[in-house]
Amino acid sequence: MERCNIYIGKKIAEVMAEKKVTKAEMARRLEVRPQSIDYMLSRKSIDTDTLYSVSLALDYDFAQLYSIKKNQSNLENTKELSNNIKKAKVVIELELDKEDMLRLNLRKKVSSLLNE
Repeated sequence: MERCNIYIGKKIAEVMAEKKVTKAEMARRLEVRPQSIDYMLSRKSIDTDTLYSVSLALDYDFAQLYSIKKNQSNLENTKELSNNIKKAKVVIELELDKEDMLRLNLRKKVSSLLNE
């Protein structure tokens, strides 16, 4: 089996730099000592609970780095995604009577919003 060649500490440091988050700020967000951030950034791997907390703290999905799917979509670039979507089905669930739906003319309003 192929081994993972990701050094998560290095990747976390890169994302922190991109987002201009200092080690002190990261420690505050994770509610840990600054020394813990130094240790984490030097690691090849970290436990999944920590990875989840770091993902939330930096608003970055580090789990995608470990995906085994080769053609998996990355939703970070929504502009690229919206250019590729030609037709989509939108389902909206409302608890309204049919008379209320007709009175509010929701079908036409939703349709016009989607066509903008």
